[in-house]
Parts: sequence; C-alpha cells; structure tokens
Amino acid sequence: LVRAFNPLFMFGLVSGNPNHTFILIKLDSYDNAFAGMISWEKNMADDILSLFAPNDTVRSIPSSTNFGDITIKNKDARTLKDLNGQTVLLYSFYDNNMLIITDNEETLKTLLTHLDSEKLVR
Repeated sequence: LVRAFNPLFMFGLVSGNPNHTFILIKLDSYDNAFAGMISWEKNMADDILSLFAPNDTVRSIPSSTNFGDITIKNKDARTLKDLNGQTVLLYSFYDNNMLIITDNEETLKTLLTHLDSEKLVR
C-alpha cells in the first residue's frame, strides 16, 4: 500500500463545530492502493483513528467492527461506524490519482466540492 502512495500528501482540518481532520494522498498506483486499502481496513482504526477522533471514541470501536459501503456525491466510500452508528472513519478515491481519508461524511462532501471546482477552473 505505501508504495502506491506518492510522497505528496496533505493533512488538514475542515473548520466547523467540531473541526474535522482529513488526509489527501496522491497516488502512484490506483490498483495497488485500492487493494491495499481493502486489506488495511482490519487494522486501519488501530493505526490512524487517533488522528481523527478523541481517545474515548477510539476505545469504543470494537475490533470486530467492519467497514461498510456508502455513496457520497456519486463517489463510492468505505465507512467505519461506532456502536451508535456514527461514522468515525471513512475513505474514498476521488479519482485514480487521489485518496481521501476523513472522519465525517460532510467533510468528504466539502472536499469533493472543492476538488471538483479546482478541476473546473483549470
């Protein structure tokens, strides 16, 4: 998976109440990134959830919890939910060149809107 990532990435925050964290990762290989993300799902919460959620949320996710499929703004996404059904982690491929990881559907929508507008301007 790591070899599928380009060294360029962005770690940021979408302001709101509360703020939401995101990571944008440029991809060198979509095929390897896709397969790698699916296989990383079983450990992803342990590896990076603390970047996105408070420690009590991290501890409240049972290890048996699996990612599920959703669609946001015509993009397929994989989401991890807590026991209350709230999304705590999700990822989506914007295109074959970019991966988005965040903690909130609204944050993903905001990022998709910004990325779409950047494409239209160029």
